[in-house]
Amino acid sequence: MGNPLTHRRIRKTVVAVLVVLILLWTLLPLTWMALSSVFPYQELISERAGHWLPSKPTFKHYTSFFDPTQEISSRFLASLRNSMIIASTTTVVCLFFGSIAAYAIARIQFKFRKTMVMSLMFIRMLPTITLIIPFFIIVNILDTQLLRLFGMGVHLYDSRSLLTILYTSFTLGFVIWVMRGFFITLPVELEDAARIDGLSRFQTVFRIVLPLASNGLIATGVLAFLLAWDEFILAMIFTRTEAAKTLPLFIAELGSQYIHDFTQISAAGVIACIPPFLLVLIFQKFIVSGLTMGGVKG
Repeated sequence: MGNPLTHRRIRKTVVAVLVVLILLWTLLPLTWMALSSVFPYQELISERAGHWLPSKPTFKHYTSFFDPTQEISSRFLASLRNSMIIASTTTVVCLFFGSIAAYAIARIQFKFRKTMVMSLMFIRMLPTITLIIPFFIIVNILDTQLLRLFGMGVHLYDSRSLLTILYTSFTLGFVIWVMRGFFITLPVELEDAARIDGLSRFQTVFRIVLPLASNGLIATGVLAFLLAWDEFILAMIFTRTEAAKTLPLFIAELGSQYIHDFTQISAAGVIACIPPFLLVLIFQKFIVSGLTMGGVKG
């Protein structure tokens, strides 16, 4: 038998090496994206080997997005605004309805409860592209009915409302699944005491349960926001103009069949990373404690 101390050191060394490799795998693409955003375009696409840093860094790719005199600015700001509105609304709606549904599944005994829980995960595991055609048919039918009732001014296609509904349909099951895990970890005795004191079921949920699960709500809310913020397929299929195009779609459209402005794409990518990064940075303590709490049992 070998020395236990030596085995422990080898194990720690292996873990440290793996952590470093994972960090490099994660951070190097982000670092290169940030560096590419400050390269002059001609310098970036030059064939000089080992050219990792720009000789003359420029921030014109960032300023062009906020310069009112440039056509790209209005498109960028519209897509940024659409992404913020759609992702925020989706998060709020999913947290509100998802928390109530998750509490009901966690606490109330009813028929097919376990089947419902498994179906939520099954829906989440479905690739988005598999439901594009059914969604498209439903949207066309609804738009036809809205056209008959209200005329040309009211429609679902190419609207923020439609993307919010679609994003919610994919995110709600995930929120219910995660929040159910948080509610299971809460002691039932606190709810029983609140009911004895005269609170109704809904009052108990909003006054006792949700405040206790605040860390879980924040962690789940951040994850739901990230899912909506990064969604691309639905935005590509169900939008046509700047009225509803989101930031991921705007970044994809910076390239064309013949020309790819990698510097602008990188700059837009860096800006798109900022809101999720700030969100995670602000709520990191709640996210860590919330995810830990949700993984205790159930």
